[in-house]
Formats: sequence, structure tokens, C-alpha cells
Amino acid sequence: MKPKYTFALPKIFTAVSAFLLVTGTAAFAFSGAGTGSDPLISLSYAKNTYISEILGDIKANAQNEFNKTNDKLNKSLDDINNMYSGAELENELARQTAKALGYNIQEKDISPRLVVDAFTNGTKLQLAKTTEICVTSGSAQLSSGSLINLSTGKTITVGSPIIRNQLYISPSAGNVITLTSPVKINISGTYTKLNDGKPTYNAKYTAYADALNDLGLFSGSDTGYNLERSSTRAEGLVMLIRLLGEEDRALKYKGTHPFKDVPQWVDRYVAYAYEKGYTSGVTATSFGSQNTLSLNDYMTFLLRALEYDDKKGDFSWATSGEAAVKAGIVTANELDDIRKRGVLYRDDLVYTSYNTLFINCKNESFRLCDKLLSAGIFTETKLSFVQNQMP
Repeated sequence: MKPKYTFALPKIFTAVSAFLLVTGTAAFAFSGAGTGSDPLISLSYAKNTYISEILGDIKANAQNEFNKTNDKLNKSLDDINNMYSGAELENELARQTAKALGYNIQEKDISPRLVVDAFTNGTKLQLAKTTEICVTSGSAQLSSGSLINLSTGKTITVGSPIIRNQLYISPSAGNVITLTSPVKINISGTYTKLNDGKPTYNAKYTAYADALNDLGLFSGSDTGYNLERSSTRAEGLVMLIRLLGEEDRALKYKGTHPFKDVPQWVDRYVAYAYEKGYTSGVTATSFGSQNTLSLNDYMTFLLRALEYDDKKGDFSWATSGEAAVKAGIVTANELDDIRKRGVLYRDDLVYTSYNTLFINCKNESFRLCDKLLSAGIFTETKLSFVQNQMP
């Protein structure tokens, strides 16, 4: 007899979930796919969403019959529950999902449990057949082959990002993912670590990037977070507009700008910022889109987001670092560290941006995040969730 798998829930919850899983109803699960913070295949999803929705339907449509046959149903389905461990129930759902998508994956091929591991930026993982992964922090992309996203039921191809908190399975051997920031990952099965990136700087603030990503304020580049490289002026300007809660207005703006070096992806942001007076470019015809974003550049942006006005003498570009310390954006020691290394990394960008959210605007009793809440950029529930996830 295999060990009994029991959720910390009433017995009937376990019985009904076991029955549905082992009788091939994986497709039904996808009609209520998991959220960004709770993967479809996770135990918490099974406990809190999948099972509760099923039982809600049962109670609404057949409460009388359910009560009459409760004892009998518990007894018969407990027999099924006794036959399967928690890992086997999870794997049966993965196997049936893969089969529905045309992949022949046997239960014996699937590793019994996801385990937590951490990897550095630049690492490449070559996955064996049926290896499952779930990135819980950081960013990654598929660089070779294909993966099945078990949380959506779709196959992803080369260049696609690996979405945080969604479960993927490798349908064949040799598929490779590349980590584009320090990553925490749940992984089940066999994999080969092809190489470790050796950045000159090791990111410290991946959790802050995750938080801003969850709030819709930071999406990284087209290859992921890339926290261990410097930012560009274009990237800094986009962050400013998002922190001001004005991204939608920028994207809909129809005006023009005089600059000749602005890529298409940032064109609307630059035109909007130019019209609003947020930027004047590095010359009359050059915005400096690909120029490295300096410490003073970004501290100036963040102070402006807090309604400080350098044109009215609240601070100057040259003294923006000291003004940022006074406002609480960074500490004096953190400012010194950035100045000594001479580079403002994207890691610093997400850290200082997150801190700025919780600072009062100039001469006001409300914080920057309160302005964004009022503007509907994110909800109180989402903000509380993000704060609770922070280390």
C-alpha cells in the first residue's frame, strides 16, 4: 500500500480531488488557470482554488444528493486516495496534460517532486525529457527547443520568456533555458548546467525587481531583468513615467519630438516626456537613448516623481544624490557604494524605485504609492501581496 496523501482539509476535499485527477479531467482544470502568484499545478492552487470551485458547483447543484451519499462517496473515494501519494496526483495531472497536447509521457518518466534551487545570472540549464520547472524569482527565457506551459496548456518556443510562478515541462531531451538574472527555481527531474555567467557585479535586489514586475512598473528588457548591467537613459525615462502613473497617457500621446536617435519602442514615451518637460535631451536633436543612465540622472528622475522641482531650486542635477539621501531613497553608504564603482546597475534602479514608492511626496502626507493607487495603476490587494513577499 502506498502512503496516503492527505491535504490539511476536510476528508471529502481530498476524495473529490483524487477522483477528478485520476479520471483524466486535466482539461477541466485549465478552464480556471492559476494566477501569476499561484501556479495551476501547485498544492496551494489545488487547496484554495481548484477544489473549492469544484465543491462550490457540487453544493449549488446537488446539495441534497450530496448530503445523502456523503458517507458512501467518502468511503469509495478514500480507497482511491489511499492508492496515490501527493506527488503521484500532481504528476498524473502533468502526464494527462502532456498527453492531451500530443506528447507521450508516462507516469514512470516523471520525477516525484519539485525541489528548490538557486542559480546565477547567465546560467544555462539543459533539461531532460519530462523535467519540470517553476521559476519563483528572477527571469529566464527559452533559448533552445520548446516547453509546455502546464499553467496555460500552451507550447512555448525559442525566445519566449519563462513566466514566474507558472509550471513548465520539457517534452523532450535537450531543451535549454537561459537565466537572465539571479533565479530561484523549483525543478523536478534531470538537468545539466551548461555554464555559469560571471558578471562583474552580482545582483542583490531580484526580489525588488519581482515586486515592481508584479505591480506592473518593471518588465525588464526583451531578454529578462538583466539586473547586472547598466541602464540606458531610455529605460530610466520609461521607469519615471511609470512611477508617475502616466504610462497609458504616454502611449496614447500623438505629438512629436525633435530627436533623431529614439528607437520605436520608446518613441511615445520620449515624445510625451518632451512635451511635459520631463526631459530635454542631451542636444537639440539627440535624446541619448542608448547612453548609460548615470546616478545623478536617475536620482533626478526619482526626485521629480516625488514632486521635487529642480527648476525651482529644490535640488540640482549635481546634488541629486545628496537630495535622494535626504528624501530617503538611498542611504549615504549606498550612495557612496554606487559612486565608488562608477556604474548605476539595473539592480540599483529597481531597488531605489521600490524604495521611492513608500516615500511621501514633497510637503504632502501621502506616498508615491498612494498616488498610484488613486490612479488605479495597481490595487491595495496587489500592493499588500507584494509587500508581504519582500524579504
